[in-house]
Amino acid sequence: MIIDQSEIDSLLEEASGLAAEAADTTTMAPAPPAPPPAPTPCTFKMPTDPNVRRLLRLRVPVIVQLASRPMPISNVRDLSVGAIIEFEKSVEDPLDLLINNRLIGQGQCVKVGENFGLRVTRICDTAQRIRSMGGD
Repeated sequence: MIIDQSEIDSLLEEASGLAAEAADTTTMAPAPPAPPPAPTPCTFKMPTDPNVRRLLRLRVPVIVQLASRPMPISNVRDLSVGAIIEFEKSVEDPLDLLINNRLIGQGQCVKVGENFGLRVTRICDTAQRIRSMGGD
């Protein structure tokens, strides 16, 4: 089944509205400030609307970008095995987390067994993440 961009956009708007409703809470009196909770995995109540459920099962590219730089085509043409491309980014700088080729956060590289992973240190809010999955 092929889903066109307008259908994805409308489903994203609907999902964004559900997330906003879930975040809406009202209190009678302000509560005293509580200490920040320890980070826990995000729990999200699965919506009952089948269209939104279908949207939430879509797969999007998750990219951890080390660095980038523009390079003339003539230099790209001359690349060979063993060539070193220098970037103007320190090894201490955070790596960029991109979803659907759009920046949504940053993190640090970590070792997970024999693989590597990304410890997220900064991430945009839910609405911005949803918008990053839509069209231009």
